[in-house]
Amino acid sequence: MKKRLALILSLAMVAVLAFTGCSKPAEPEAPAAGGETPAAAEGFVFERKIELVCPWGSGGGADTTLRAFASALEKEIGVPVVVNNVEGGGGVQGSEYLQKQPADGYSYQIGTQSLLVVNLQKLMSFDWAAETVPVVKLVHDTNIIVAAKDAPFNNLKELVEYAKANPGTVKAGVLTITGVDALMVAQTFELAGVEIPLVAFNNGAELNAAILGGHISLAVAGPAETKGLIESGDMKGIVAGAENRLSILPDVETTTENGIDSLLGPMRGIFAKKGTPEEAIKAFSEAAVKAAASQEFQDFLKNNALDQRPAFAPYDEFQGIWAEQVTTVQGLYDKYVAK
Repeated sequence: MKKRLALILSLAMVAVLAFTGCSKPAEPEAPAAGGETPAAAEGFVFERKIELVCPWGSGGGADTTLRAFASALEKEIGVPVVVNNVEGGGGVQGSEYLQKQPADGYSYQIGTQSLLVVNLQKLMSFDWAAETVPVVKLVHDTNIIVAAKDAPFNNLKELVEYAKANPGTVKAGVLTITGVDALMVAQTFELAGVEIPLVAFNNGAELNAAILGGHISLAVAGPAETKGLIESGDMKGIVAGAENRLSILPDVETTTENGIDSLLGPMRGIFAKKGTPEEAIKAFSEAAVKAAASQEFQDFLKNNALDQRPAFAPYDEFQGIWAEQVTTVQGLYDKYVAK
């Protein structure tokens, strides 16, 4: 009798286990906030060093911005962040270098609208605008048109009147005829209704010497370079290509207040190779948000007058911002360079 009872209990247990094994699996956990599952919400985890490529030489605006950002980013992202200057060809060599790296989330580059111009000139072996992804915006600098201290005009209105009355006597110095600075100058003066010839200089030192010596009437520079010279009276600030007056140069008028929609200024951002995992880009952007908000990076912006316009923008915002820049540069290039 006992043996029979034990046998019955054993069979019953087997039946229960069999039923349990064939039952419907448990429902998955509800998605986390934002529509992601808990596992996906954890994001991409960086496990080795990140390379930030600067396609220009050391000491320039892009290089100093990138190094300040890299230092702050390293403290937030948890792995070493190294800057690699691969200069040559006006940004071509560094951009080509990035395309040779794996699209695995560990290689990025800094870029500006100047690379869009180079791309439109078809100087690269690939379509840079189509083969890179805008990740985060770091800064948006301002182009300021300045005049020699003895120039017979003090603002844009007076400049336009003088140039119309004295055709060909006023010329503007730029670093390259096809550069972002030249596009801004050409657009500003066309909208102002006057034609100002452009003169290219080999470097900033030559351009500064020419304007300080009175050998050329106008030049284009950023607020950091011009602040001291304007305040000392060695240069005159004619107009800044900005939405609002700059706090460090409050006496310099803007294109906007003159009714001129000319706002093109150097915008420096981080870009990834097309095909880089979305989760890696988002993880990079999340760390970049914290790095950009750090006291270290904010001090850099202030000390270099890069806090005069809205600076940082994360991945989801920068995509739209950059798309507008692509359209703007394409239009200005077609109008003033490819004509």
